[in-house]
Amino acid sequence: MIRFRSLGVALAALVLSATAVAAFTLPSLPDAASNGLDVATDKSDRDLPARPAVVPPDVTTQSVDAADLPDAASHGSDVSAVATADDPTPDTNRGADVSAAAKDNNGQSTAAEHRPTDTGQPDTAGAPDGAGKPDGAGKPADPGQPADPGAPDGAGKPEGVPPQH
Repeated sequence: MIRFRSLGVALAALVLSATAVAAFTLPSLPDAASNGLDVATDKSDRDLPARPAVVPPDVTTQSVDAADLPDAASHGSDVSAVATADDPTPDTNRGADVSAAAKDNNGQSTAAEHRPTDTGQPDTAGAPDGAGKPDGAGKPADPGQPADPGAPDGAGKPEGVPPQH
C-alpha cells in the first residue's frame, strides 16, 4: 500500500515538472512579453534601454586630502584612519580606540561659536500684571451664620401633594 502512494506522488511531481518545462520552452509568450522593448522603442522614437552618454566616474576612487577639509568635515576621515590603521598597541581594544576617536566632540567648538547668545527666556517673562483671581474671589459678602429664614416651602410634605393656601 505504501509503494502505491509513493508511486502516485512521484508521478504527480513528474507531471508538474513537465508542465513547467513545457510552459517556458514553447513559444507561447504574449507579444508584450517577448517584444516589449521593440514596441517601446518604436513608440518612443528612442533607443531603449536608455544608457548615459558618458559613464560617471566611480565615486569611491576619488580621494580628498584631510588638509583640504575643514575641522568638522575631517572628523569622518579621522575616525576612518583610526579604524583602518595598523593597531600599534595590540593589548588594547581596537573598538574602544575607534569609539574614542568617534566621540572626540568634533565640531563642538564650531557649534559654540555659531550658537546665538540671545536665546532663552526673556527678562520680562512671567504672569502679566493683574493676572490671577481678584481679591476676595469666592468669598461671600457677609460671612457667618445666616439669619433664621424659617423652613423651606413644602418641607415635611410628601412629594406630589400640592401646597395648601
